[in-house]
Amino acid sequence: MNTPKINGILFDNKTSRKIDVNLFVRVRDLLLSNQEMSSQDQVSVLLVEDETIAILNQKFLGRTGKTDVISFPCDFPEINFLGDIIIDIQVADLQKGMRSLETELQFLFLHGILHLLGYDHLGSFKQNQMKEKENYYQTHIMRFS
Repeated sequence: MNTPKINGILFDNKTSRKIDVNLFVRVRDLLLSNQEMSSQDQVSVLLVEDETIAILNQKFLGRTGKTDVISFPCDFPEINFLGDIIIDIQVADLQKGMRSLETELQFLFLHGILHLLGYDHLGSFKQNQMKEKENYYQTHIMRFS
């Protein structure tokens, strides 16, 4: 199967829902405009709704069950591929609260891409750094959602 690449995002939707890749492009553009990443940087996004994320969660992180988003950074800094982001659309839909599913997916993509850019939430200092970044960008995402 051919995975489309749009504005540096390799997008593969394995769900039964129609999701517009431009949701993710807008978040990427926001990060570009704030110089968090380069226009040459690429990222892969996989949307799932089955047990895929639970299998990856167990295999690579040693955690049982589903989660909302997992990021796998690329180990080759000489190429402009940041890594893979896998988002479970069912988990996103369950946890979205009053937000739209589209906004929740943008928040999860943001979370994943921040991990690929080196932000983390292990330890209070790093957690605070990442939370500040997320809050900043989520405010901007809400403006165009």
